[in-house]
Amino acid sequence: SDFPNQVNNSLGFPGIFRGTLDARAKTITDEMCIAAARELAKIAEEKGLQEDYIIPYMSEWEVYPREAAAVGLAAVSQGIARLKLNKRQFLERAETIISKSRRTADLLMKRGVIKNMPLGSLRSNAGKRRRTSGSGRSGRTRLASTR
Repeated sequence: SDFPNQVNNSLGFPGIFRGTLDARAKTITDEMCIAAARELAKIAEEKGLQEDYIIPYMSEWEVYPREAAAVGLAAVSQGIARLKLNKRQFLERAETIISKSRRTADLLMKRGVIKNMPLGSLRSNAGKRRRTSGSGRSGRTRLASTR
C-alpha cells in the first residue's frame, strides 16, 4: 500500500482467497471477510497499535496464513466448507502453499524472468481512486470454479 493503514487488494484478498480455496468453500460470505478483518486487527494489536500502524503491512508475510486460517474456520462454521480442517491444519496448509509461491517468485525475480517493479511506480497512482460495484444484496460472491 502507498499509505499507512490502507487496506487494499494486497492485504485482504490473498488471505480471503487462500482460506476459501483451502476450505474448498462453495462461496465467499461476508462472515468469512469479517473473520479476515478481525484476524488483521488481532495481529496489529499483538504487535502494538500506533497512529501509523492499525493494520499489518503487506510485507509481514505471517499475516496471510493467519488470515487464511481464520477464513477457512469461518467457512467450516457456516457449513459451506467441503474440507473441514482445524485451525492448525488450515494454518499449516496456507503457510506451505504461500511459502512455496514466494520461493518460486523470488527465484524467478533473481533469474530476471519477473522484473522488479520500478521505484516510485506505486506512488504515481496513489491519488487515483476507482469506483467499483459491490457483490450484490446477498453479501456473497460466487466462485467461478468450485473444485
